[in-house]
Amino acid sequence: MSVSELAVQIKNVPGQLVQITTILAEAGVNIQGITASSAGKTGWVRTVVDKPKLAEEALEECGISVETGEAVAVLMTDEPGALDRALRILADEKINLDYIYTCVPAARGDKVVAVLGVQTPGRVEKLLKNNGIEIIE
Repeated sequence: MSVSELAVQIKNVPGQLVQITTILAEAGVNIQGITASSAGKTGWVRTVVDKPKLAEEALEECGISVETGEAVAVLMTDEPGALDRALRILADEKINLDYIYTCVPAARGDKVVAVLGVQTPGRVEKLLKNNGIEIIE
């Protein structure tokens, strides 16, 4: 099963990211993974949160447009080559990776989570599972 992900386009000016994190904090939403990037005057924030529907509602109530989608969360050992093994499977199947970000999950010891943005999350999950890669559901 894929993880729900929220994507928000923001202006690339001071205070935009903290506006989003404040709204989520005040709504009682925990950010479990986040990436933010910019190109010129605009940027994108992608998050995996514990309460995606509540997060979407809170942001939209504040006038922030939210795109929701699915991503694949892969649990990997924190060691050299772990990410390469997962990405090699996708490359061998000619699956394009649109974006990636990582986060360290609580109580997972020596594990890290990579969130993979792909066009076909169900296919990618099955492919990775069949190749021994652990998926977070």
